[in-house]
Amino acid sequence: MIYRSIAFKASILWVLLIFSCAVPQHRIFVFDQGVQTDPGIVYGVLPNGFQYILKQNSTPKDRANIHLNIFAGSMHETDEQQGIAHFLEHLLFNGSEHFKPGELIEYFQSIGMDFGSDANARTSFFETVYDLSLPKADYQHMDEAFVVIQDYAKGALLLESEVERERGIILAEKRQRDSVSYRTFKKSLQFELPDSIFNQRFPIGIDPVIKNADRDLLKAYYDKWYRPDNMALIVVGDFDVKKVQSMIIKRFSKLKPRAEFIKPILKTQWKEHKGIESFYHYEPETGSTDISIETISWLPFETQTEDVLKQKILTYIANAMLQNRLSGMVSRQTADFSDSTVFSGSFLHHISTSSISARCEPDKWEESLVQIEKVLRQGLSYGFTKKELDRVKANFISSLELQVNQAGTQKTHYLSRSILNAVNGKNLFLSPQQKKDLLNPFVKSISLKDAHQAIKKAWSKEHRLILVTGNAKINTQNPELTILEVYKKSNIEKTGKYKGFESGSFPYLELPSFKFGIKSKQENVKNLGITSIKFDNNIRLNLKKTDYKQNEFLFKVCFGDGKKSEPLFKPGLAILTEDVLKAGGLGNLDNDQLEEALAGNKVSIKFQVNDNYFALSGSGDPKEAELIFQLIYHYLKDPGYRVEALNHTKTLYKQQYDRLMRTPEGIMQIKGDFFLAGNDTRFGLPHPDTINGYTLKDIKNWVTPYFKNSPVEVSIIGDIDEKTIIGLASKYMGVLEKKEEFSKKFISAGKIIFPKGEQLELKLKTKIDSGVVRIAFLTDDFWDIKKTRLLSVLSRVFSERLRIVIRENLGLSYSSYAYNDPSSIYKNYGVMHVVANIKPANHSIVYDKIKDIVDSIITDGITEKETDFALKPVLNHLKLIRKTNSYWLNSVMSNASTYPEKFDWANTIMDDYQTITHKDLILFAKKYLNIDDSALILIKPGNLKD
Repeated sequence: MIYRSIAFKASILWVLLIFSCAVPQHRIFVFDQGVQTDPGIVYGVLPNGFQYILKQNSTPKDRANIHLNIFAGSMHETDEQQGIAHFLEHLLFNGSEHFKPGELIEYFQSIGMDFGSDANARTSFFETVYDLSLPKADYQHMDEAFVVIQDYAKGALLLESEVERERGIILAEKRQRDSVSYRTFKKSLQFELPDSIFNQRFPIGIDPVIKNADRDLLKAYYDKWYRPDNMALIVVGDFDVKKVQSMIIKRFSKLKPRAEFIKPILKTQWKEHKGIESFYHYEPETGSTDISIETISWLPFETQTEDVLKQKILTYIANAMLQNRLSGMVSRQTADFSDSTVFSGSFLHHISTSSISARCEPDKWEESLVQIEKVLRQGLSYGFTKKELDRVKANFISSLELQVNQAGTQKTHYLSRSILNAVNGKNLFLSPQQKKDLLNPFVKSISLKDAHQAIKKAWSKEHRLILVTGNAKINTQNPELTILEVYKKSNIEKTGKYKGFESGSFPYLELPSFKFGIKSKQENVKNLGITSIKFDNNIRLNLKKTDYKQNEFLFKVCFGDGKKSEPLFKPGLAILTEDVLKAGGLGNLDNDQLEEALAGNKVSIKFQVNDNYFALSGSGDPKEAELIFQLIYHYLKDPGYRVEALNHTKTLYKQQYDRLMRTPEGIMQIKGDFFLAGNDTRFGLPHPDTINGYTLKDIKNWVTPYFKNSPVEVSIIGDIDEKTIIGLASKYMGVLEKKEEFSKKFISAGKIIFPKGEQLELKLKTKIDSGVVRIAFLTDDFWDIKKTRLLSVLSRVFSERLRIVIRENLGLSYSSYAYNDPSSIYKNYGVMHVVANIKPANHSIVYDKIKDIVDSIITDGITEKETDFALKPVLNHLKLIRKTNSYWLNSVMSNASTYPEKFDWANTIMDDYQTITHKDLILFAKKYLNIDDSALILIKPGNLKD
């Protein structure tokens, strides 16, 4: 009787709670604390505790991004639920109140959204997020999107048939995401957070739970955590805020909790570290060795304040100076490591850490550990120099100004994700102007003493964790003890103050007095708003003024023939050359000296080797356009060939090559592409021994004639004043020596023999159970643009068939797709790749199913619906990218002096795609998708010693 009375009272209390005003479990804003917020943000809480954030933004026009944030992830699971939060996230796409299984993805496709890029979800430790990127922001699209969001929040069917079907997909995802780096991360975290629940709550889950999960287990988590007071909706885009606010209130006020809820206390702490501790994890598959010195401690998860933000920036400033010291050691080859990172901050809500890390060759781990220990101790003991501080402060202040200057054209997807990250990190919501007003005077006031105190505070914990992971084999009885001995020995050695490097001045080249004039000028080329100018010295200038992004322009300087001119018997020289010249700076200034000279300026520039041309590309503030032209002039006249850059690049290449040999994607780059090109050495990646044989002389002999003699095309697009740009081009490009004439024809770099009907089996140097079936079909080169566009749509149709058959129906692959890769160098050569990442035991089954798909396409054809669903997302994305400077620069203007047809392509792109029919696709499928003429690549795990 007493029990019945208690139960009755509890049920009455539960009913009262449902119909009373609920308090959000994770309140985003607390306005009575005087914290400033971006004035463009509209925030609200519904009576049921449901929170929403709205922000109007018109870049791009008529678009909106939506995020439903559930404040629950894997950390909210019980031991019996490990992996259920992620499993549930998958099932929310597999049947709900308004969408039967299979209908939701079709709905997305029908309105021009891509499943994956426009509609997706992700599960983390503390949150689960559902993302929608809408093709339109009108009432209908917004209302339909809110129906989808409502179904995510309360309408999941969780059918047993769908649970069973999705189980295989999740196990396939778990297998595909397994990697050496993931395994190393998990092992390291166990050392860093001993006895912590974090180590038992990785979002992907564990096999026993995934294999046995049922509707009841999933629904228990769904009903407990997917409740209105544990959610936040973020909507950013080109809409009327008041109308959208009204829509949200009307629809989401109806949400109710579906289960009793007592908020649990999450046990996030771990056994505290003391003294100096070491950790060693041998992983031969990594390709390199990582060394870290760390402190790690627990902190409460609290709302960020202005003072906390300032302290974070102060620590960042100090860390940036340490990072510059390490980077300088790498670039000057005075370090035994090839890469380095300095970090202080927090992650996973409660983990506060400071670390200094380096990556090196396995036989250099001791020297590298000593070097980073000394750099850290040097900073802690002596602080920094005024020159170092001035450089970092100038760059930070410049970044604040840049954000303000470009605030009017911030992209909706960037803003929405920034707000989402701030919500989940409890960070301040500041507009660019507010951020500048707060931080600009603060950063200017930072003194050397402040920076020194900041680095000491970041490392004030009375413990040190020394980690060595990767392919360094420490052959001692106790590797951890060996690591400790190396560290302690280094720690007692004296270290002096930082000496720095000699500064340089820029610009340093004088301009010749003679200048070539303008030969011709064509405005509004092909009605594209592009101005094209020819100088008497065979320099071309393409200009296009746009309003796509405020206070920024992009540029690309094209010259020479790029990769297609790589010497036939020097495979890989192009890869080496690109990285050496990127890292080489200028003849008179190395990279560090150049970056110091440019500190505070809003400019960037890098060297590239493209298929058909070499390039210098980057961006700049319109006010600094002359500085960009000075950089272009110096790079063309005095590129930096440095042996230090050469040696560093060779080390990085070796490390990368070893890592690639152990992954399906990597071994495809190394050996698969080589096989599909008939074993032509210009394809694939050469062995590191080949790369090690090259010298600076090899690089100079190849590219110097192009720097000196080849015609130069400069393309500039963005927020520019055309008259100013033309004047600067005349000043800096008009003084270059007269160049050769532009070529106007496609010059094939040689015939490629595709291995029709052949098969290659590739063995990975890994113990991870991963495999791939890859079928390749010979297609055609890039230059018949209508054919290229049609083949890209055919590959999308193929990808969708793969998703339905291999992933959804069979659950054999998390990721299966097709894509066409046409060559811009080799005539009549292109490859359509069909890829399925699978369990190695399923190679034969998946290969047969792909053959069935090919047969079905050829025999039964392609429907109008399939074609429509493939085309709509393409057209949707094309409308977006045609409003970006990068599209016009890279796809239209760059190298148009050699390929003027690119201007025509810009005019035909929309019509070419809009007029593609299912009949066109069937004809191309019958022409190119001949399974007997295809090449098959099977990728399997092999022996580590192979």
